[in-house]
Amino acid sequence: MVLAVAAAATGCGGGKPAARPNVVVIVIDTLRADKLGSQGGERGLTPGIDAFAGEGVLFERAFNHAPWTLPACASILSGLHPKEHGAGGQLPNFRALDASVPTLPKVFAAAGYVTHAIVNVAFLGKTFEVTRDFDSLDAEFYSSNVEVRPAGPTTDAALTWLDKRGEEPFFLFVHYFDPHAVYDPPQPFRRRFAAPPDREDESFVFGTRRHMEALRAGKLQLTPPIIRRAEALYDAEVAYTDSQVERLLDGLRERGLSDDTVVLLTGDHGEEFLDHGGFEHGHTVYDELCHIPLILRAPGLDPGRVGAVVRHVDIAPTLTELCRVPAAETFVGLSLLPLAQGEDEPGRSVLAHGNMWGPPRTSFRGERFKLITGGGAPPELYDWRADPGETEDLAGDQPDQVQRLEGVLKAVAGHMDALSRGGTADLSPQEAEALRGLGYGGGSDELAPDSSGDGGPQDPDKQR
Repeated sequence: MVLAVAAAATGCGGGKPAARPNVVVIVIDTLRADKLGSQGGERGLTPGIDAFAGEGVLFERAFNHAPWTLPACASILSGLHPKEHGAGGQLPNFRALDASVPTLPKVFAAAGYVTHAIVNVAFLGKTFEVTRDFDSLDAEFYSSNVEVRPAGPTTDAALTWLDKRGEEPFFLFVHYFDPHAVYDPPQPFRRRFAAPPDREDESFVFGTRRHMEALRAGKLQLTPPIIRRAEALYDAEVAYTDSQVERLLDGLRERGLSDDTVVLLTGDHGEEFLDHGGFEHGHTVYDELCHIPLILRAPGLDPGRVGAVVRHVDIAPTLTELCRVPAAETFVGLSLLPLAQGEDEPGRSVLAHGNMWGPPRTSFRGERFKLITGGGAPPELYDWRADPGETEDLAGDQPDQVQRLEGVLKAVAGHMDALSRGGTADLSPQEAEALRGLGYGGGSDELAPDSSGDGGPQDPDKQR
């Protein structure tokens, strides 16, 4: 059945083969899968993405390998797990992608594609090497996460590049940052989705540098009313981003590119809103951070839904197979095409590791059970099929399952340690300050002065 897609891309009947399809990879930062209407979301946040899902294949159970941007995006672009590709680390010591690791843009460039990336966070800049192999890089970083390039200008940049490109097939990577804190949605999305006090009044700002540093220092009080208001603003950011993704997809259609372009949409990680008593991301491997959207639309591929488990490492071999580009020998994932075309296969397991902050945790997802271990805490076991919210820890009731999965994880970890890569990234003072401005500084007792102008009554730990 995979050959049907290849035939559609090459032409039929012995005529001249069609050009290889273009590729657009859309990564939406901090997008929880359950916010999509097509994934059960009930607020109507994502009509554009839901329509796109109806045109492609929606993978209902897609998971990442790390709960934050740097290692997650490195897995998307390298087809490797974090310990294999090296990018990641913990606050404040971050590691770059290992120099020996081949990437998707590199293999596509070798096949004659022109490659371009549009990114909005320093983790995807040159210092961390994740986007090093793109022919060109449009990267905008700021010293505060209040000021980042929003989704509208990001879409503008993508459409402008499409209009200026040459005739070669292209590989375009577009990174939207808006659902990431700070939650500050524009109108009319704020009016439609924010909590009533915040629909017109923009004084409540949540997720700034001060908040993140206070959170990691244990000084931020996470009360349910404050988090619910924050989540409503997050929802509005998701809705705004959806409108701009829809505009990008419409732009492909208006330029006559839709029929010749593979489009893959995913998220790097989710966001916690007290699901397990915490907030933000990078600190756990529960599914509010690890369950991500994944939708694939490709020439010759029928629309559908896939309920099997799939992973970020499966993206690289899928895109190379669809475009008949030789895959790097280092890719460890499996192509998604057999599943997308209705074939049955044994279940895929998922390894996630590499917390950015908090106790280091590792998870291993099997056919039914998910084990979470590490960080000096007792192991946790969840029947993720029956309990997708991971609310009932079964470790005490099923020690045999814990022991079995610990054995599997030990073997996997030994293999990973043998392949461990990556050195500490050498940050310039400006890059270090930019990451601190995004909330990626340490959580010290003495918090640095806030330069974003969001103090006073906007601080949620001062709200009553």
